[in-house]
Amino acid sequence: VCSSDLPENWEAFLRSAGYNFRLRFDEQLLIFAQQPESTAVLEIERWNKSFGRWVNKGAHGIAVFADENHSTQRLKHYFDISDTHDSRYSRPVPIWTMKDEYADDVIDTLESTFGELEDRSTLANAIMSAARNAAEDNLPDYTNDLIASVEGSFLDGASDEEITDTFKKTVTNSVAYMIMSRLGIEAADYFEADELRGVVNFTTPDTLNALGFAT
Repeated sequence: VCSSDLPENWEAFLRSAGYNFRLRFDEQLLIFAQQPESTAVLEIERWNKSFGRWVNKGAHGIAVFADENHSTQRLKHYFDISDTHDSRYSRPVPIWTMKDEYADDVIDTLESTFGELEDRSTLANAIMSAARNAAEDNLPDYTNDLIASVEGSFLDGASDEEITDTFKKTVTNSVAYMIMSRLGIEAADYFEADELRGVVNFTTPDTLNALGFAT
């Protein structure tokens, strides 16, 4: 993928990942590559046992690595809810949906979880403020690994301060974009055209993994 395509592709990935936020980055990436419109994925056994839903005949599973370290290269398969159907044993699938009347409670929860928000005037502004706080608090755990792995990427040759600043801005904007999209907010309305262009610096598997896992 050429670098000019990366911001647009990254935004599309973030919209997909928002629905699959409990999964590892590598799983999210493989879901996006195979079935980006997925909104709720489980293995066939869990659809059967937990929700009494059966997988449609002819449905193709989404292959992901079963092992986080890929040491055995064993695959497992997810199926999206759209690939399943009800049975007489079916139970509701709790896919959370944002409603306008939840906004104040969500803003309060963001503040109690991530600290005082710089701007809580709207839900979108509160999300952006919470994303900044989260990045500020958590990125030190990831930054050293990123700095050690920039060789061959567009970050190669930048100072540690420049790498850290690019990383923080890109993660902050990525987290905010993903959450806004998941809550039904048109995230593109709140970002300037170049605010997610920081992703073009993460041009090697190691640096992209660092960005993806942090986000």
